[in-house]
Amino acid sequence: MNTTKLYLIRHGETDGNRTGVLMGSTDTPLNDHGRQQAAALSERVNALEVDAIYSSPLSRAVETAALVFGEERPIITDSSLQEFHFGDWEGMHFADIAREYPEVWQMWLTDWEQTRIPGGEAFPAFRERVVSFVEEVVASHPGRRVALVSHGGCIRSVLAHFFCGSVAKGYWKFKVDNAALAEIEFMGELPILLRFNYR
Repeated sequence: MNTTKLYLIRHGETDGNRTGVLMGSTDTPLNDHGRQQAAALSERVNALEVDAIYSSPLSRAVETAALVFGEERPIITDSSLQEFHFGDWEGMHFADIAREYPEVWQMWLTDWEQTRIPGGEAFPAFRERVVSFVEEVVASHPGRRVALVSHGGCIRSVLAHFFCGSVAKGYWKFKVDNAALAEIEFMGELPILLRFNYR
């Protein structure tokens, strides 16, 4: 049986990652450490024969893809792989959010999946766009090896969908490191997690 392999790669570090602010859909570049992380991952995965590379259109993901796989490789960008849009919370620390949006913050802590952040994306819509896109990619590349360079929230959603029964049940069970790879092998429709946070 031909197996399909999916490589999920989170972008390298940004200044926002380092300082602990929510970036979401804000387009922020890699910092120097993030570029070093991506270059180091490239050395670890340069033996991978990847048939297609998809990336979030945000620059931190596109730059990571180019550093990992080489600038000469075609990279297909798709907004379905973009990070969750945190709306008015983007660029903020959690402590500031709790102080400036106390009611919504408490609602989010109680029911994060259904609470709508002011100006932000509905989580069910985010979950649907990410999971639907990844399922379509897997179905359209049978027996191939495909890389998706994306964001922490997107990768958690995919892993929770395939290995926890639902995104809501498993979303917070995965801590996805910067410039780290998760490898999923599909035996028909059966997903097998071969590697996680590989660097």
